[in-house]
Amino acid sequence: MEIPEISISAERIFEVFGFPITNSFLMALTTSFFLFFLFFFSFQKKKIIPNFFQNFFEWILETLFNYADDITGDRKKTLEIFPLAATLFIFIFSVNLLEILPGLGIFHFLRSPSSDLNFTLGLAISAMILVHIFALKKLGFFNYFKKYLNLRNPILFFVGILEGLAEFVRTLSLAIRLFGNLLAGEILLIITAFLFAFLFPLPFLFLEIFVGFIQALIFSSLIMIFYVVTTQKSEE
Repeated sequence: MEIPEISISAERIFEVFGFPITNSFLMALTTSFFLFFLFFFSFQKKKIIPNFFQNFFEWILETLFNYADDITGDRKKTLEIFPLAATLFIFIFSVNLLEILPGLGIFHFLRSPSSDLNFTLGLAISAMILVHIFALKKLGFFNYFKKYLNLRNPILFFVGILEGLAEFVRTLSLAIRLFGNLLAGEILLIITAFLFAFLFPLPFLFLEIFVGFIQALIFSSLIMIFYVVTTQKSEE
């Protein structure tokens, strides 16, 4: 029996009107729909005395909100960035858990989206764009852009260029950090499951759950931190 092929790039499953559907994209889309309907039906008929599902999801959101409050230190900023940060955490943690599904590396349609650089890069770019849109709305056009384009003197102009480069580096680091950790974990799980079919892979499964949680928490935390930094008014 040969070891399953390990590929860095996502595998194309089929096409829709010429648009390629890869295994990582398919799993990301499936997870998105699953989470949407899960939360939708859990909160569709909210009760004063909540049932188990409503109580569980309210606990998750309340815990994340308190955590976001600790990071921002400002209730108003927490309310502004929390919907994005909470969505990112829940979504990323959910797709990270796909690594522990039985059949990983055997069935071609099973792949954690976080182990695909296209997915993590797209997620990082989209999240950072939203952060800057929120910051632009909060600060106004002038206060926002003078942080990156200040012509009053050469030093401030140079600092603005460095700020712009920093935004690019932040986005790239978000994508690569998530991709690198999850790809390494996926490869480890495939190899250990192939060599040792029973008890030996179990510690690695629990490790990957922990790593998936931590990476989702880091990603969403950094988005909140970047928002706090970006919405600070530039001072001379």
